[in-house]
Amino acid sequence: SWNDERNWHIYGRFDLAGGIDNQPIKLIEFNADTATCIPETAIVQWAHLKANGLNDSQQFNDVYESLVRQFVELREHNADLSPSLLLSTMQDNPEDDTNVSVLGEAAREAGFDVEYACINDVEFSESEGVFFKNNTTGEFEFFNFWFKLVPWEFIGYDEPELARILTQMVKSRKVVIVNPAYTLLFQSKYILKILWDLYPNHPLLLQTSAEPLENQKQVEKVLLGREGANVRIIEPDQSTGDFVGGDYGHYAKVYQSYTEFAKDAARLSYQAGIFWAGEACGLGFRRGNKILDNTAQFVGHIVG
Repeated sequence: SWNDERNWHIYGRFDLAGGIDNQPIKLIEFNADTATCIPETAIVQWAHLKANGLNDSQQFNDVYESLVRQFVELREHNADLSPSLLLSTMQDNPEDDTNVSVLGEAAREAGFDVEYACINDVEFSESEGVFFKNNTTGEFEFFNFWFKLVPWEFIGYDEPELARILTQMVKSRKVVIVNPAYTLLFQSKYILKILWDLYPNHPLLLQTSAEPLENQKQVEKVLLGREGANVRIIEPDQSTGDFVGGDYGHYAKVYQSYTEFAKDAARLSYQAGIFWAGEACGLGFRRGNKILDNTAQFVGHIVG
């Protein structure tokens, strides 16, 4: 997928520390494949802005418009295919459904014919492509484009046969998958180690290694964890500070130099999320404990 520009990377989200009260900005990670918080960033905080009588110039938020432009680019790069798009999430996950509904509206505005189906209801054929049975008409519908809010690493680890089928379908142009498989390279936190090796002491980076760092506070992260799961803060004496459990402990790990998040009077931490859709296009914050997990709250912003 990397060698064929028709496999277009639609969007992702950079998570950053700092940027408040003159704290230096540091890259924490890049959610390149299945970033969420789209409705909160693109719609909810904008509605909050308007409800308070403020204007658009007081918020950095062009997420929805940028997504539309990215889907237009996807169509233009694949003009040989009819613009039929199926969007899928995992079953019984309403948060993901809401994120996908925003993406679907952006795609529809860009000229795609859009349908939704839980991944359990989608059929994959190496010779035919991606399709599902429409419960209303009883007929099978085929799609040239498939967006899945299902991480590539889940497919690779848990469904290797599906990964093989999808690989062949992409190669034979039976389907274009969004986001493309190469985003897994950026989604993996090992990219943080590679960036540090290429650009040591870069002001936007934190030292990251495949081995524990010596004599410093650091954060142990699994390569392909989500929402703060299996993250451990390690003190300079190698004792464990804060820790969040999870289902990803079997993945390999990296060790990233610790940096403080901005905090409010209640000692809650704030982490900036910058959405990228062709370019940086929107800012939102998550607020929570020292390790931000799936209990973190979304916080909107205004530009002073």
